[in-house]
Amino acid sequence: MNATRVTANIASWAFYLPSLQMKLLHSYDGYCHCISKGAPARNSVINGSVTLNNDRYTLEDWQQIYQKDVAQRTAENFISASRLHKAGVGPKVIDIVFVRNFHAFYNQSPTWTCGIIIENLHRYPRKKTTAADEMKAAGVVPDQINSCIRQQIRGYVSDLNSVVGVMPQDAQVEIDLIKSELHGEVDCARALNPVQPPSNPEAVSPKFVSDL
Repeated sequence: MNATRVTANIASWAFYLPSLQMKLLHSYDGYCHCISKGAPARNSVINGSVTLNNDRYTLEDWQQIYQKDVAQRTAENFISASRLHKAGVGPKVIDIVFVRNFHAFYNQSPTWTCGIIIENLHRYPRKKTTAADEMKAAGVVPDQINSCIRQQIRGYVSDLNSVVGVMPQDAQVEIDLIKSELHGEVDCARALNPVQPPSNPEAVSPKFVSDL
């Protein structure tokens, strides 16, 4: 982060920087990306030539998430997380963060990403496990396979991302406003400081280097 090494808790769709309280999305040219070993190849998903290993998700499910830009997913996550915190079942949401220069081992060229700033749940007191009905009462729909229910931290909902991830109900206007603001940041960053690919993409260290 700005040439300073920081600890990152890395998951399939996002990674958390505890010291900065940032949860950032994996970004492939500005679109959501999954680094799980079990994920189908991105190009094969986009062109429809992939053969899926199971029926948990459809090809259309994978295509919709790989074609969703990280600004939209950040907006969805911000609203969902804010509602969950208000209901007492999620961490406090502090802000949205935009990263204008993002390097990752899976993407040859630098790109941009964004995410949310949230409090570290490992510092929260433990409470009873959150139920799916509590999420729905807060105006938030659990992910399709309920991984957000299974993978809680100290009884709070933490994992919002999946192929068909956690979504806020009746929030399209709010989503569009946040997405538009983030796209404005992208346009501004490109105009003021066009990103150039590193001379040796394989030498980027650590795996995630962000310019805030």
